[in-house]
Amino acid sequence: MAITHPRAPSNLLRSVPRELINILGTAFALFAVVAIGGLISSALPDSHSPWLFAASYGVPAAIAFVVYWWVAQKL
Repeated sequence: MAITHPRAPSNLLRSVPRELINILGTAFALFAVVAIGGLISSALPDSHSPWLFAASYGVPAAIAFVVYWWVAQKL
């Protein structure tokens, strides 16, 4: 007789509260947006354009929002 575990690995995230997943995901997304935006703005030429600076943080933030929205639809 084979030994089976009552919990499958796919159910691992189901035991974690949704609030904790939301908090950790938001913290990771904020860190990623600041890190990627900082890398992009440091690679830009010194044109001192506020639009390029805003876009270097705005594009990663928009992508993070889309990912957040998609995950929120799945939960």
